[in-house]
Amino acid sequence: MKYLLMLLAAALLSACGTMSSSETNADNNGQRPTMEQLGRMPLPVGTKLRTSESLIFGIGEGWLGRAVFELPNDANSSYNFFAEQLPRQGWTMIASVRGKKSLLVFTRADRAATIEIDDSGMFSGAWASMTVSPVGSTGGAPSGAGVVVQPLGGVGARRP
Repeated sequence: MKYLLMLLAAALLSACGTMSSSETNADNNGQRPTMEQLGRMPLPVGTKLRTSESLIFGIGEGWLGRAVFELPNDANSSYNFFAEQLPRQGWTMIASVRGKKSLLVFTRADRAATIEIDDSGMFSGAWASMTVSPVGSTGGAPSGAGVVVQPLGGVGARRP
């Protein structure tokens, strides 16, 4: 019985050690998005990036992807902030919807930014999801090339 108890304790300790070291490696491997990647994109003071929900490629003015934020203010104040500050950085608002879930769409040169703002609740700030991407492309497939979609299982596979 004593041997079984020691074996169980050793297994628990090694499992805890494995979990904490893998979590530490995930946090320190340099692969998580950072606020520095967003360049001069205006954000309210106190904004926090939700790195586990964000996917950002590139850095500075050329970044693209999806950044998810915890905002320090309510949804209404956050909407006003983005509606006022992005045009000051050269972004043009082309569409907006204001409500419990608000949406702002901006363009600048060959880039588009879509910002979705959602109220987190009465006693906390809001969250926002910002997606930035190129508007068009001169590279890649020709404009009339289309997309070929094949069913799972390869060419000629039967559908259930």
